Amino acid sequence: MSSIKERVFVIGANGNIDSGVVRGLVKKNIDTTAYVRDEQKAKDLFKDELNVFFFFLLVQMMINQHSYGKSKKLLGKQGLIGYAHTTAEEKLWALADSNPEQRSLVVLRPGSFMDNHFRLDMHHVKHSNKLVSCAYPWNTMIWIDTKDISDCAVAILSESIEKHDRNVYEMGADSLSNEQRAAIFSKVLGRPITYEQKSMEDFYKTCIGFGMSHSLAFNFVSYQMTQKCMNNSPEIALLINRPSRTLEDWIKENASAFQ
Repeated sequence: MSSIKERVFVIGANGNIDSGVVRGLVKKNIDTTAYVRDEQKAKDLFKDELNVFFFFLLVQMMINQHSYGKSKKLLGKQGLIGYAHTTAEEKLWALADSNPEQRSLVVLRPGSFMDNHFRLDMHHVKHSNKLVSCAYPWNTMIWIDTKDISDCAVAILSESIEKHDRNVYEMGADSLSNEQRAAIFSKVLGRPITYEQKSMEDFYKTCIGFGMSHSLAFNFVSYQMTQKCMNNSPEIALLINRPSRTLEDWIKENASAFQ
């Protein structure tokens, strides 16, 4: 059981990562408030947790500055965890540093989510036995399972703020080229999966065809074309008390979605 007495507020708790954070905190008997927009979705997600004394569900149409101010008064010294893009991270640092005596900050910097394979790759693997993007076959990306992110956040929030304050944790489990990803899919699914490089224009059109907005499709293309400098981070095992999950682990767990 955790010795943490302060209540933890999880914003956007209906999300894949944050719902895992909520469940992990409740399992540790930590007082947890989940901020959500979709009440019914939250009730379906947390049907077991709703019967637990340590869990409180708060439904709002929008999380605004006023609601943040109220949580600030309740929390005392605040612990903020960010696993967002660079711009959002900069804003979190500015917010924390504007009042360092009352605000702490821990940043998680994950690689690409393995769950992103559910976007375009699932369709292409199921129907044409290939992975598709506009990146070169040898381009390398770092991958992380969202469960590892949730477990890392739970571990940090279960311990004293002082232990982790101002720490930045890089999170990467598998550094793989596109050809290596295809080979892993082939191994797990038991059939040949190849990698196909499309032009930026064709890949952008593919993203739009799958319902992405222009902004999301444009950034998706841009991200694919960028060679990332992030490395694997096996040291995260010190926080989550187990090795990070590999892409092969993730595909094995979700193989039915690609059949």
